[in-house]
Amino acid sequence: MSAKKNFYQLFDEGAKKGEVVWAPCIYDCMSAKVAETIGFEAVTISSLEQRNAFLGFPSMTQDEMYTSTVNIIRSTNCAVLVDGEDGGGTPMEVYKNVKRYAEAGAAAISIEDMYGGRSLGVRSIGVAATHKRVSLDRQIIPAEIWAANIQAAVEACKGTDCIVIARIDSTTTIGRGPIKMAGHPGITFDQAIRRAQLGVKMGAPMTMIQNICYNGGRAEWEQIQREVPGLHCYPDIHADNGVSDIENANDLLKLGFQLVTCHCFQKAAWKGMLEYGTYVFNHRNTILPENDDFGHPIFQITPQTYPEMAEKCDRWIDTIEQYKDYEK
Repeated sequence: MSAKKNFYQLFDEGAKKGEVVWAPCIYDCMSAKVAETIGFEAVTISSLEQRNAFLGFPSMTQDEMYTSTVNIIRSTNCAVLVDGEDGGGTPMEVYKNVKRYAEAGAAAISIEDMYGGRSLGVRSIGVAATHKRVSLDRQIIPAEIWAANIQAAVEACKGTDCIVIARIDSTTTIGRGPIKMAGHPGITFDQAIRRAQLGVKMGAPMTMIQNICYNGGRAEWEQIQREVPGLHCYPDIHADNGVSDIENANDLLKLGFQLVTCHCFQKAAWKGMLEYGTYVFNHRNTILPENDDFGHPIFQITPQTYPEMAEKCDRWIDTIEQYKDYEK
């Protein structure tokens, strides 16, 4: 399968309708298909959720990420934004890795300014995480190396519809940012702006500055629009203490953001599995999971269907029927 529309087409349609393009975070073929069934035309692969599902291990190589990503791209008609992390960390690795993602059909890929193996210890927001870790030297990629990485990514995408998103992860969250990410040291927001400007100079059509997703961040959103040219992604809209970053996400379009991402699917899957699994464990029957269709015709085992392949198989069977006496 391939995306029905690339991101430029989606942004153009969104601008005409006054709607920001939503690309919720997914992590495997099933979650991508669910997003498509709901009506989303774009999805974002969350590398964190991806490694939870694909490896069940808190570290993932670019090769492992690629294997999972290609299957996701093939499974959906949505435009797929790949969370490329640091892309490999150096221009040569970034070029090689981004090129194969782009050639596999990725519609966009983000390359960030933090090294992938940036700490010893497990970094997680999960309820059981201790957050005990030791940061390695050069945790933040120097601006000049990151600039070359973005340049390499842009060059790797030439001849494809894939766009590069210059992602700045290194911004401090001390005194700013969403509550769940509070207290992380890093560069100032003004420095992040300059990095975003550098990413645009290197040819990236879109930028993404992390940790601007909080209800008090409007001044930062406006500064981004004033000082950073090009397209803008609003990363991971969420709600602190039940209060959304912004009342209506489409208002982000008016503030200069064309794309918004969010997390919801892996938490939903986890919650659903806990609910169904606990019921079966406690009641020793399957009445709830088999009869709870929540408004959709869900089959006993899986709702996944393959209409595109069904059409092809029907045609192949017609050929078999037509020529079954061919050699008689």
